[in-house]
Amino acid sequence: MIITSDTEFFERLGWKKGEETPYAVMEFFNRCYEFALQEIGYKGTDKNILSAVIHLDETTPHLQLYYIPVVDTAKKKVYEKGADGKVLRNEKGSPIQKKDEHGKSVYEYVPLEQPKLCSSDFWSERGGQLSYGNMQNSFHEQIGVHYGLDRGEVGSNKKHTTKYQWQKQKQEAELASLEAEKVHAEEVIEQAQTAVATRDKALEELKPLQGYLDAFHEALSGELPLSPTKLRKMIIGLTTEYKRLEEEKKITDKDRENLFSELQKAERRIPELEKYKEFVAFVNEYAPDKLDEAKRTATERKNAPKPPVKSTKNWWSK
Repeated sequence: MIITSDTEFFERLGWKKGEETPYAVMEFFNRCYEFALQEIGYKGTDKNILSAVIHLDETTPHLQLYYIPVVDTAKKKVYEKGADGKVLRNEKGSPIQKKDEHGKSVYEYVPLEQPKLCSSDFWSERGGQLSYGNMQNSFHEQIGVHYGLDRGEVGSNKKHTTKYQWQKQKQEAELASLEAEKVHAEEVIEQAQTAVATRDKALEELKPLQGYLDAFHEALSGELPLSPTKLRKMIIGLTTEYKRLEEEKKITDKDRENLFSELQKAERRIPELEKYKEFVAFVNEYAPDKLDEAKRTATERKNAPKPPVKSTKNWWSK
């Protein structure tokens, strides 16, 4: 038996993972334990309780209780009797079982000399197929309403997820997220490579300027027959152009540094992605449908419409 609620409920009681458990949380679980003894305890005691532990180290606190279905009565058929008090029999000589007004067989419970293990009798005494629903109604009336909790869906066929299933679902979600991050990392690397190529091209285009500067220095040394007026114009023009190109180079260098930083971040993610290789191989072998589902999820996230961007200038530095 597992008794719990959602994480928000326990946080309202003051619970925080990793910190000392508040009195309100322990009081809640103590009341839940008393309820369990009342419902499934042998004669209201803990004699048939094997273990009752409050788990506080997982996503949501919960009381996990193990018990054995001990009964001290046995289910016995009730037979039709004649006026003489003897059991009536059919034409084959078999005793005729008594029926109720709805045509269902009638049973009675008789005391046993010694208690016994019997799951069917244990739950039959508590309402048979209605036993769990009855227990949940009682829990809501005795505990849930005092904490502002809602009654669960009546008649629901939902099943509790095992710890293994929960871990498996969590790993599948992480796998889909990592696949999406891997795609993003590959895009960042490609963009960084493109930016580096653009920068190298820009540097290549700056090379002709060196020829002008060489000519300028030759003119200053008097090796070229330029007049002072032409020389002055040449100095002003070259100085202006040089400053403009120098500013462009600074911007390009800064952009390259930012892109290189992004490239390093992407490369650091590679070992983390590699460690999931074995898990992916395992899922691919034993649950290929789950892997396909994770891939589809990653593809849908990648192709989902992106919000409009106000400015693309230096986007990689944000």
